[in-house]
Amino acid sequence: MITREIREGQELNGNRKVISWQRIWAFSGGAFAKEGWPKKNLHTDTAFARSVGLASEAASGTQIQGYVIQMAIDLFGEEWLKNGTMDVKFIGLVKAGDSVISKARVTSKEKIQDKTRVTLDVWVENQEAEKVLVGNIAGFVR
Repeated sequence: MITREIREGQELNGNRKVISWQRIWAFSGGAFAKEGWPKKNLHTDTAFARSVGLASEAASGTQIQGYVIQMAIDLFGEEWLKNGTMDVKFIGLVKAGDSVISKARVTSKEKIQDKTRVTLDVWVENQEAEKVLVGNIAGFVR
């Protein structure tokens, strides 16, 4: 958890996640049904992914964004869901078998009444240390 004593420049890590094709299909395959599941899209079907210019299926960006949200809740507590902010963009693809980790660096602290607003640059890296998501989050600590 972040406290008011955290220093600007301090780096923090989330938990490493291995992206399985089962997780991708569960997240992007549509409603579970015997007929027609998973729904064919760039996340679940190689031919579809290639038809839109990708080499293979890719995990959903919102799935990867969820790992940043998990890190934000771990750092700021559930209160972050009420008054925290996040601004991210996806700059790379994540495929089944990739390993990703959310990372953050404290960029500023601002005293606002009885709270301190802490802003962090955030990014998600794959196993090759290539960034696949970048942006920032902010939240309050007492």
